[in-house]
Amino acid sequence: MSPRGASDRLGLTGWLLGLWLLGLSALSHAGVPSPPREPKGLWVVRTALLSPQSVDAVVDDAARAGFNALFVQVRGRGDAFYESRLVVRSPLLANQPARFDPLARLLDRARGRGLEVHAWINVLLSAHFGQPLPPGHVLRAHPEWVMVPKAAAQAGLVGRPADRLRLVSQAARGDGDVEGYYLSPSSPAVGDHLEGVVRELVRGYAVAGLHLDFIRYPGTDYDYSRSTLESFRASDGGKDLLGGPARDPEGFDAFRRSTVTGLVRRLAAAGRSERQGLVVSAAVAPDEAHAVSQRFQDWPRWLDLGLLDAICPMAYTPDRRLFRSQIESAVARTPAKVPVWAGIGAYRLNLQGTVERIRLAWEAGAAGVVVFSHESIGKGDLDRLREQAFARSEPALPRAGELGGR
Repeated sequence: MSPRGASDRLGLTGWLLGLWLLGLSALSHAGVPSPPREPKGLWVVRTALLSPQSVDAVVDDAARAGFNALFVQVRGRGDAFYESRLVVRSPLLANQPARFDPLARLLDRARGRGLEVHAWINVLLSAHFGQPLPPGHVLRAHPEWVMVPKAAAQAGLVGRPADRLRLVSQAARGDGDVEGYYLSPSSPAVGDHLEGVVRELVRGYAVAGLHLDFIRYPGTDYDYSRSTLESFRASDGGKDLLGGPARDPEGFDAFRRSTVTGLVRRLAAAGRSERQGLVVSAAVAPDEAHAVSQRFQDWPRWLDLGLLDAICPMAYTPDRRLFRSQIESAVARTPAKVPVWAGIGAYRLNLQGTVERIRLAWEAGAAGVVVFSHESIGKGDLDRLREQAFARSEPALPRAGELGGR
């Protein structure tokens, strides 16, 4: 064989090998979602899912306003606005026939209007204080799964599980940051339950995404449940349950952050295994230091570990400068391949302020926006929102600072 012939054969072999490796690469990434298109998203709270008419109306209104993605609250307080064998049907649907499936109807309607649907679930927040739990509710069946504040730690350890909810609600009285009962992520049974919820939901419905909310602690005084204290003692090597957190407060903080991160990893993996191309996102506290130290929601680490496909900082402040700073900080902290979807608190703004925040979010580097919520946009503002906020190619789009708002 001549040297040139050998070289030609080597070149051909290398070319074929390259094609083969390229094919392997494509196969290996077949289950990895492509980067989400730019979402013009709207959070749809569960009050829009109470009848077929309200479901149709919220989809039609969103399409008219120029939104292209709906983040639909199908799990609000440990309940289901979809068909489930694991989760109790929401008592808010009591006046509807059992055959009414809000999520199925919304998906069908949204498909016809060209809107993506992301299943928004409140992960740990599971019930209101002061309201009776419906039969079959997770905390009615398992009160020992509830997060416990420090003030109720001792009583929670010695009291009956049936008394746990009352102790927690009494201890939490007056704490404005606590919105109800939370499941304890340290309990192995809680992780099993939540993974089952995600798998059933994503397997049964052709949603574009899984949107995780309330995947955090309500505050630094939580969680002093037995499952958390025992798990921390096992990792800390201490002998007494209640003394562990006081003896090693930094270690206890790190333990709680790691616990939530582990839950995010588990739920994201479960969702992706059930539906190829599923986009997993999370709504997070916008200030990194507050999220990490006060909520044990270490979303920067979640991104570094590749657990999420998008992050949605809830920048609900009415202050335009703070809003822009929060979005710029999130963009700077986020890996380039992970888009930031700016959460906008329309409930604290007028229409002009909402339009301005959308403009500010894009100027700050956000890849998309999600507006909270559908209830905050009046019927008379739908066309104006489309024209002023979402017609980005039009040169007449108002610039930030030219509109009302503080």
